[in-house]
Amino acid sequence: MPASLPRRATTSVEHPSIGNYEIVAKLATGGMGEVYLAKQRGPVAFSRDVVLKKLHPSFMRDPQFVAMFLNEAQISANLTHPNIIHIYELFEDGDGYVLAMEYVRGGTVLRLLRAAAANGQALPLGPALRIAIAVCEALHYAYTSTDEQGSPRHVIHRDVSPSNVLVGYDGHVKLADFGVAKALDVNLTQGTSIKGKYGYLSPEQVRCHPLDQRSDIFSLGILLWEMTTGRALFGRDNDVAMMYAVVEERIPRPSEKIDAYPAELEAVVMKALERDRNDRFETALDMANALRRIAHDRGLDIEAPALTELVRDSIPDDQVAFGRIGSDAFTPRPSRPKTMTTGDWSDAGEYASVEIRTPMLTRPRASLRPVLVTTLVMLALTTAFWEWVVPRLL
Repeated sequence: MPASLPRRATTSVEHPSIGNYEIVAKLATGGMGEVYLAKQRGPVAFSRDVVLKKLHPSFMRDPQFVAMFLNEAQISANLTHPNIIHIYELFEDGDGYVLAMEYVRGGTVLRLLRAAAANGQALPLGPALRIAIAVCEALHYAYTSTDEQGSPRHVIHRDVSPSNVLVGYDGHVKLADFGVAKALDVNLTQGTSIKGKYGYLSPEQVRCHPLDQRSDIFSLGILLWEMTTGRALFGRDNDVAMMYAVVEERIPRPSEKIDAYPAELEAVVMKALERDRNDRFETALDMANALRRIAHDRGLDIEAPALTELVRDSIPDDQVAFGRIGSDAFTPRPSRPKTMTTGDWSDAGEYASVEIRTPMLTRPRASLRPVLVTTLVMLALTTAFWEWVVPRLL
């Protein structure tokens, strides 16, 4: 989420710093904690801007939240790639853990989508492909990079969505928030819970099946579909409807929404969106190479200056970007009661701070309970049919 930078420090006298970092401004209060813009100072006039994520003290007693927060630090700190937000350090500050991470001047793809949608447009193809290629490279590195023993880390992001892809005024792209990522090891191969933003889940995430990097490819396919059509693919009235759409509803081709949509690009998008993961790209690198070929053949500008121009035109200057913690759904200030859910690109820039709310699938509102039960039963019957009935008929 982007937030305006103040012209001077606005920290209170009582809390001028966190650890060795001087607080410049609070950027947001999230479902797991708070996000700050801060300065790290050192010898010989050393100074560096950073973003701090601090786990809220009330969650320190909740092992699940603490594990999710520490998981982001452990995974991200071991990933060194130009398209992945870098974690500088993890430390304890009195009553909570704090992550010090890379500062990005710019915004998010979500902000670009909102700006384009306000004008009834999609993103230009060149910058859209540059963003998708950069995310592909980040995902491929996370999955194939090796640990100290030389074994692939097999990190799956599990939350590739517009608010977690940061775009800088310099034209660079960064994938943020590995907080729900998992390393594919012996103890973590089963998808035992649904994590991520519902409008950007893969079918296997919804069904709680084991995951591999092809799950992230599906999510990136959603993002690429949306960037190049200017529409939300699985935007629905509620989270349950979004999950049902991901698993069961027909996925429209981009050419059904945009006239003269490039056929070769549509083929890449729809291949990434195959519900059977065996029909998707085998690796994110394969998808990146396919997009590069399209850009080359069509003469599309996928270099940094083209994205720089788009970001500067779409996002006001002096903004700082950071990945959300939790869901895209958020609640504004009490004086302006309004709730936006995943897939709603309404601008939230009017709010000085936002509370990011993690959807509670296990505790739906009473009005959604019948829908939830019906949808879960339908998903269970569909899974049973394809996994047990069909194989016995063949």
